Amino acid sequence: MENKKSYTEMMKASAMTRKRNGEKNVMEIYVDMLLNEIVLTSQKTKLLEDIDAALDHRDESLFLKLTEELKEINIRYGS
Repeated sequence: MENKKSYTEMMKASAMTRKRNGEKNVMEIYVDMLLNEIVLTSQKTKLLEDIDAALDHRDESLFLKLTEELKEINIRYGS
């Protein structure tokens, strides 16, 4: 005897598969956002440390360059 699924069973299985794939995609987006946030935070932290060092060494040109980079990151990512 063949094991055939009814139309209703096939539709339920299809809906569950789509739901699981949707949850997977949301999770991938969340992980991507989290990784981007980590990278952005580390870049900003490094820039702020370099800016402090430039101030300590009274290196005006480096200070201006680094603050411009920080401004660009803040504009690009809206932070």
